[in-house]
Amino acid sequence: MLRSILRSRAGFTLIEIVVVLAIIGLLASISIPRFIDLDKQSGRQVLLSAISELNGRETLTWSKVKISRTGWVDDAGVFAEIDTDLGANFKWTPRASIVGGNLHFKDQLLRLAREPSSVSQAGRWRVR
Repeated sequence: MLRSILRSRAGFTLIEIVVVLAIIGLLASISIPRFIDLDKQSGRQVLLSAISELNGRETLTWSKVKISRTGWVDDAGVFAEIDTDLGANFKWTPRASIVGGNLHFKDQLLRLAREPSSVSQAGRWRVR
C-alpha cells in the first residue's frame, strides 16, 4: 500500500513552477521600488535629525557662553564655539558658516540657514 501511494505522487508540474515564479517576480517588482523610496525617505529623516542635533549644540554652546565670565558678546563668538562636525557620513559644502550651509548625507542635500544668536536666545538652524 505504501508503495502504491509513493508511485501515485507526482512532483510539481512545469505550469505550477512558472506560476510561482511569476508571482515571485510580481512581488519583487512591487517591493523593490518601495524599498528604494524608503531609503531616500530615511536619508531625509537623518538630515532633519541632524538639524535637531545642530540646534541642541547651538543651545548648549550659547548657554555655556552666557554663564562664562565674559558672557555673551556677539553671535560670532558663539558660532566659533559650536562643533558642526556631525560625523563621517555628513559633509558641509563649502563648510558650515555663520549664516548656514549645505549639509549632505549620502546623496541627500539640505540647504540650511542659521538665525543668529542674541543676548536673549540661542541661534537656530532651519531648512532654507
